[in-house]
Amino acid sequence: MTISNIVLSWLYLVPLIPSVIVSIFVLYHLLINRALRIALNNHIIILLLSSGLIESVTDGVWYISWYRNGTVLSSTPAFCTIWSIIDSALYVSIHIQMAWASIERHILIFNPNWFGSRRKCFFFHYLPPVVCILYPIIFYFIMFMIPCDVPLNYRGKHCGRYSCISNLYGVSLWDSIGNYILPPFIIVIFSVALFVRVLYSRYRVRRQIEWRNYRKLTLQLLPLSILYTALQLPPMIMYAAYSLGLNYSIGFSYYVDTVSLTFWVILFTPFACVVSLPNLKAKCKKVIFFWRRNRAVVPQLELMARPNLRQMRAAVAPVE
Repeated sequence: MTISNIVLSWLYLVPLIPSVIVSIFVLYHLLINRALRIALNNHIIILLLSSGLIESVTDGVWYISWYRNGTVLSSTPAFCTIWSIIDSALYVSIHIQMAWASIERHILIFNPNWFGSRRKCFFFHYLPPVVCILYPIIFYFIMFMIPCDVPLNYRGKHCGRYSCISNLYGVSLWDSIGNYILPPFIIVIFSVALFVRVLYSRYRVRRQIEWRNYRKLTLQLLPLSILYTALQLPPMIMYAAYSLGLNYSIGFSYYVDTVSLTFWVILFTPFACVVSLPNLKAKCKKVIFFWRRNRAVVPQLELMARPNLRQMRAAVAPVE
């Protein structure tokens, strides 16, 4: 049974507000603390949270408006093009970033020497996230800016602009496999492989310090991997099956519902990241009880004339 649009609008709106708050909270603590800010393992997390925050306050709000009103927020060709580009580019970019994060975590744990020099660090750490951001933006900007014969439908999602991609067989095939199907499979495969490798290393390497470092780096990504596996992988498996010839009458209602809820991956990512935040309990108390001030008691010292050495000796009785 397909979920109604009004229910979907509430399913987007209810987690949207706390998601934005938690995103700002986590980003603030990751950026304000220099040790957390310069840590290589936190860079992709900061990028994911920043991209998700932009996606939530733009695309998320536009989806809620479309679900509730049945029409796009602004019935203009410019808005339709902007919505199509932002929704597709940011959504795919976040999934590719997460796919790269699951790969990079193997390098951080088992091949840290790949980041041993500035040149290596640039090619293996800074360049891939830049590609993850620029590739979807360039791809969808070109796809949605080229002339398209499909008329705009202001009552349809993205005004029906995505049909411009669907009507091009080669582009549609690459878009479905390379942009939507491949990243979730990479996330699941490399996340499971990382968990197995870390468990194996725990028994092979008996050094408690090394295992503690492995555990921290693994657990930071584990909640995100579970989130993508639970919410993103099932509809993508159905999407791949339909692309390979599965009849749409099989499980199509389930597919439509799960595809509509894949945006939850974006909304729940901040909650998955906040779990791995260091000293989370203390940070939450500081935010919740922000009005409380530590009232330091300043002792009131009496002004006294400094006694000379003879006076001190005379005042202290000798101990016999």
